[in-house]
Amino acid sequence: MKKVDMHMHTCASDGTWDVYELKEELKKNRINIFSITDHDNIDNTKKMQEIITPKDNLIYIPGVELTSEYQGREYHLTLYDFDIENKDLLNLINWTNQSKIDSNKEFIKNYASNKYKDICYEDFEKYEYDRKRGGWKSANYMIDKGIHMDMLSHLKDVGESGLKAELKNPEEVMKIIKKSGGKVFLAHPSYHYRNNYMPEEELIYWLELGIDGIECFSPYNENNIQGYIEFCKKNNLMISGGSDCHGEFIKTRKLGVPHVTLEDLNIKKLFNNL
Repeated sequence: MKKVDMHMHTCASDGTWDVYELKEELKKNRINIFSITDHDNIDNTKKMQEIITPKDNLIYIPGVELTSEYQGREYHLTLYDFDIENKDLLNLINWTNQSKIDSNKEFIKNYASNKYKDICYEDFEKYEYDRKRGGWKSANYMIDKGIHMDMLSHLKDVGESGLKAELKNPEEVMKIIKKSGGKVFLAHPSYHYRNNYMPEEELIYWLELGIDGIECFSPYNENNIQGYIEFCKKNNLMISGGSDCHGEFIKTRKLGVPHVTLEDLNIKKLFNNL
């Protein structure tokens, strides 16, 4: 049985591994089918395509995790089997990524620099960090300055600031996705409900919006997997699964956990263009 992990992050977004390290980890964990789904970034999605050889015995499905906003909250959609050169999709990815960067800059410039005496925007602009450390620039800066103890305390402070990135709504994101020819999945639905089952009416909203599947197997869905599977089967949706591994950045999310095989899923449509 082929082991599958369709959701993971590299140092191109907020993970710690580069594509070479990830490839070795996949082999070590005996994962046969996988996808890189970096947040609003396909740099390493492309690089992985360049380094995989038949000798690796890996089936790679390029992916990306797209961010949107619904009812004032951030939602994630994983996209696979898309035209990686589609201009509208690339513009969406780049726009969203830049919006997040701009929001982080605003946090430092207009909030943190006024709240903390040791924080200076000009100093932040000069600051550099090793991308293989994981996370993102503003978080690592605040940690290195000794203001925040860790990522959780950073996120708490950001939440209290009231600042957040401008994001496209799901309708606009889905329209662009469909034109790229990709297959889109609602990522880790229970993540948005503190590991509880997503309300049926909201699942129906995403269904009517045009999702092709749901990431049923996820660390966040541990107690709700069967409910999502039944929803998918009832509505002719594909079934996916992934660890949401970030390398060493989030140690609790291990590559290949939950343990999923190809027989557990319904993703064969994603193999059409391989």
